[in-house]
Amino acid sequence: MNSKIYLGWDIGGANTKISVLDTNLNVIDVHFKNLAIWNNFSELNNYFKSISGLYSSYNIENFITITAESCDNFKSRDEGIFLILNNCNNYIKGNKYYYSNSNLYLKYSDAIKSPKSLYSTNWILTANLLKSLDKINLMIDIGSTTTDFIYKNINIEDNNSDYKRLSNNTLLYTGVVRTPLSMIFNDVIFSSKKISLINELFSSTGDIFNITKDIDFSSLDYTGADNKDFSLNNSLARLSRSIGLDYNKDNYKDLVALSKFIKKEIINIIFRNINLLFNNNLNNICLSSIGEGAFLIKELAKTHKIKYISIEDEKIFSIINLDHAIVYKNLTSALVVTNFFKK
Repeated sequence: MNSKIYLGWDIGGANTKISVLDTNLNVIDVHFKNLAIWNNFSELNNYFKSISGLYSSYNIENFITITAESCDNFKSRDEGIFLILNNCNNYIKGNKYYYSNSNLYLKYSDAIKSPKSLYSTNWILTANLLKSLDKINLMIDIGSTTTDFIYKNINIEDNNSDYKRLSNNTLLYTGVVRTPLSMIFNDVIFSSKKISLINELFSSTGDIFNITKDIDFSSLDYTGADNKDFSLNNSLARLSRSIGLDYNKDNYKDLVALSKFIKKEIINIIFRNINLLFNNNLNNICLSSIGEGAFLIKELAKTHKIKYISIEDEKIFSIINLDHAIVYKNLTSALVVTNFFKK
């Protein structure tokens, strides 16, 4: 009889993350791919088949959380869920269980009848985890596109849609890769002058964190606003374009300074949102962070003298022969498995 293995899937609009766990719930592998679901399903389906193929000698059980239903190639979120479910059902090998906002895992036949219960559920897994952590009050998950604010004992029903979370300041559509700079800022400081940003999709937050060296894009599949990769020169050129310049080496130091200024301002935006959630009373909170932009929260905590605990120090998972930082960067894809067995 083939050995059993568990695959946890976090299917987002821009990224799909997979954690692989053995039957003792040890994390033994992780996979991550930048896939633009709003373009088409072909790459995603090929990725489904590729990952399933890697473990074809195993008896696979899949646990799936979905956040891609709001992509604008779908007429509605319900349609997005229907299409994603059908593609999972057709191209992922093994038994499949879909995570819902009632903390239940649904088989396809039940999931297809209840699409709204599957809307953007990965943050709920983090909320469940937070209940078991004694010291951490607020977990901030910063990905390529969004920032989730998940505090202790957050009301799930009051936040079970993007609309509700945007209304409640628990969701901020600012990420560390894909967010266009002109959607965040009207003007910036460059070479000691205030200058308006051009309201075109010329550059994104990924260019900033590439220039500041906070994100290493060398092993990532992202492309920038001009569909070119995230080489340093490409990011410098895109940022220059946003302030009406062609990139010139002589401007390098000023562009680095501009990037540091924008990074600081993004931290300030996140800090203001935290204050909204806690009514400006931050004396007794303790932060942690996950996702590609976790580094921003570490810096925020240091700047504003807020207690911070690295989620890695909590030792949530047993990890075998893997970089712990990569596992925790893809936290929710592992949680969707472990949460099932803790229910």
